[in-house]
Amino acid sequence: MKMLRALIFFLMASCASLPSTRNSLVGEWRYADKVQSCHYVFKNDGLFTGDVIYQGKLLFKFTGRWSVEGKALLYTYINDAMGRIPPGATDRDQLLSVKKDLFVIEAKDGSRRQYSRMK
Repeated sequence: MKMLRALIFFLMASCASLPSTRNSLVGEWRYADKVQSCHYVFKNDGLFTGDVIYQGKLLFKFTGRWSVEGKALLYTYINDAMGRIPPGATDRDQLLSVKKDLFVIEAKDGSRRQYSRMK
């Protein structure tokens, strides 16, 4: 019985020290491949900014609100300086992995992207 209590205490203590997924995503992130690059800044207050450069040209420059529900990263766009994303538009990515300096998403189209934390 003492062993079981010790195990439960250890498990609870280790879980309590793990940062939440949301807190782990706060910060500045970048993804790039040969065709496009994406830059996001997720703020602690639930706001985000970002831009997408496609074939060397700025395609989107946006602001919005972000949240995490389960393993989903949710976006609600407030403004796009390029006028291509309407206010109130939403998007959803599946979080496959979240680590200190990188996270991996699966987009709606099935593509996977690994974002690296900017220093």
